Amino acid sequence: MENLIHFIYASRVSGPLDETTVRDILQTARTNNRELGVTGMLLYADGSFFQVLEGEEHVIEDLFDRISRDNRHHQVVQIISEPIAERQFADWSMGYAAITGNDLNQIEGMNDFFGSRTCLAEVDEGRAKLLLDAFAKGRWRLVA
Repeated sequence: MENLIHFIYASRVSGPLDETTVRDILQTARTNNRELGVTGMLLYADGSFFQVLEGEEHVIEDLFDRISRDNRHHQVVQIISEPIAERQFADWSMGYAAITGNDLNQIEGMNDFFGSRTCLAEVDEGRAKLLLDAFAKGRWRLVA
């Protein structure tokens, strides 16, 4: 029996990332996640990452330990780690969307947060769930 959790974190990039580098990160994540039985999604906006990882608790904890040591980002903040009954992103080894501040401002409950020029690395649990819900409902076009 799986001990499934979803784990949400955010971080700021350490330096400029071009689209090719982001796609390379995404491809590596998808390959590794398939092997580990991890699913989830990744948002990239204005120099910040917001990621949801789903899988067995011990696998996610080990993966986050590796992720948090990656020097391509800093200010890595765990937002949520909690048990789940089923995966929300079961069909995606890693869904992805590059979004803008305007995209984020259109989510009810987020416009005041991003209107103050706050980044994804400072999002709280409630707003993290709003982002998760918006992504799961297909608000943003997925980028391969």
